[in-house]
Amino acid sequence: MEVAKDLWDDIKERFDVANGPRIQQLKAELVECKQRGLTIVTYYGKLKKWWEELSNYDQVPTSKCGLCRCRLGSLLEKKRDEEKVHQFLMGLDDTLYGTVRSNLLAQDLLPTLNKIYSTLVQEERVRTMTHTTEEHGDVTAFAVQSSFKSKEKGTTCVHCNRGGHDPDNCFEVKGYPDWWGDRPRNTMKGAGRGKPDVSSAGSSNKRRGGLVKSCSASNNV
Repeated sequence: MEVAKDLWDDIKERFDVANGPRIQQLKAELVECKQRGLTIVTYYGKLKKWWEELSNYDQVPTSKCGLCRCRLGSLLEKKRDEEKVHQFLMGLDDTLYGTVRSNLLAQDLLPTLNKIYSTLVQEERVRTMTHTTEEHGDVTAFAVQSSFKSKEKGTTCVHCNRGGHDPDNCFEVKGYPDWWGDRPRNTMKGAGRGKPDVSSAGSSNKRRGGLVKSCSASNNV
């Protein structure tokens, strides 16, 4: 074609398609977009990609004459930014950011999207630091507990000569707990558990010797 306008009209007629289906698809994706465990940066990036593409198809109308003083275009742009803020806040995880979202929406003047994004990123960093500190504390407590148990296994009480505890935790020193019940108790201080009671053994031997002597006397009679 020799005339450029004819060429462009031909191209437009062949490749121009309606934007309605794509606009509907983008708006549906924005409604379904939720954080669902994503980081704030990743979640915001997905929304921003669809917002930018949607703005290419659904542009804010502006004054073409340049004489309008009502600033309708800027007002519509501000309204669209507020809609983005609500879409961003609606998709946040309720369990993590429900309180922060309520505080932001309760303000008399709704913050800008960039300000809200910055606030949520800071909140995410604080939560990450707290979670890391709690995990470190749990690991330390587990290590101390394991070390204490290992130490108890190799400890022998100098009071009762039994293993598994030290004198500070010995029932012979502290007293037997109620759950011990009617099980045997070693009431002799300093005697090792499992060792024979010398006094009891001596008494038994004396009684046994007396019985032997009595039996011998009866036989002689």
